[in-house]
Amino acid sequence: MMRKLEKFLEQKGVEYAPFDPKRAPKLLEQLNLSFNANQIIIQIIGTNGKGSTGRFLALALKALGVNVGHFTSPHLLSLCERFWINGENIAESALEHAFESLDLEILKEASYFEVLTFLAFRVFSACEVVILEAGLGGEYDSTTTCSSPKLTLFTSIGIDHETYLGESIEAIATTKLNAMAKIAVLGIQREKVVISIAQKIVKEKGAHLVQINTIPKEISQFVQAKHYPSYQAQNLALAWQGLLELQQIKKLPNFTLESLLKILPPLDLQGRFQKLLPNVYLDVLHNVDGAKVLLECDTLNKNKTILIYNSYFDKNPKKILFLLKSKIKRVEIFEVKNPRIIEKSLLEKILEELEIPYCNFCGINQKEQYLVCGSFSVVAKFLKEFQANRIMDNKE
Repeated sequence: MMRKLEKFLEQKGVEYAPFDPKRAPKLLEQLNLSFNANQIIIQIIGTNGKGSTGRFLALALKALGVNVGHFTSPHLLSLCERFWINGENIAESALEHAFESLDLEILKEASYFEVLTFLAFRVFSACEVVILEAGLGGEYDSTTTCSSPKLTLFTSIGIDHETYLGESIEAIATTKLNAMAKIAVLGIQREKVVISIAQKIVKEKGAHLVQINTIPKEISQFVQAKHYPSYQAQNLALAWQGLLELQQIKKLPNFTLESLLKILPPLDLQGRFQKLLPNVYLDVLHNVDGAKVLLECDTLNKNKTILIYNSYFDKNPKKILFLLKSKIKRVEIFEVKNPRIIEKSLLEKILEELEIPYCNFCGINQKEQYLVCGSFSVVAKFLKEFQANRIMDNKE
């Protein structure tokens, strides 16, 4: 058990401390950590889809025989989920050992997320390619200030984390896109202003930017055949283009899209429209853009769905529920202990204003279809209770 690391992180409080772009590089130098010059760093930045895009790319590189590490966040059940190496999450004992090898006095000054970023330097030291997913933002994130990415992939950018990044899409897009490396790929964007900001930053940096406008039909067919939610086609298309751009930096075995899709391992991230039971799906959607994307899932369009739901108060739950209303049979409130979770009375008021039927969650009925969503913490608690057999099929 990773008791020392978990206890240390519990004392940090919130995962993302206020941005201080100078703090993490200073601590990194004091810890005497760095990625070696031969390692290629790829950074994934955006609002939604970062985890899936990074994992698709990591799986593709693994399939091509590349020694690859993937740093992602947040986790659902274990911190080990954040550190994936060549197809497997790091062992608890290895992560605990890596933590114990660092100077704890120096780490006391770091934020929760910065500690995990520093651990990535240690656990991925033998990897040829390291894929770093930004925690939030871009230019001030510790994955940016502590490393020198050769390639940046930008997933869709929308409104989220306004407290940290700014109230407008322009402010949010600017701070994310300012982290652009010399070679970058811009995924399909819902907000057109993001494209114009990206083009402006490309000129300022003298960068090479590829913009994705369409999804190859082979990818759409692959996603459909694998029964992945339709939104994964965008993430896989971005990962594919990233792989093509990586060839400018690193020699890779010969491959085509068709040959790669034949050997691509299954996506192994939990909570991405994950089918937990025949009638129960999990998705970590937690913002407005996530709700818009989820509306495109065929499964939601077939039957009215019971939403097992809760939300952080700052994630605009009213708009999320408004967008999903046409697909919702009712909402069942799933209680989660977290200082950021919206007060139950406020959530009930929103549901009443939207005229969405609701009740407390009390079990699963095999005859109904369910979607568990609203935040990573909701999905995480549901998974934990399901694995402990505390979520019973107790409705007729």
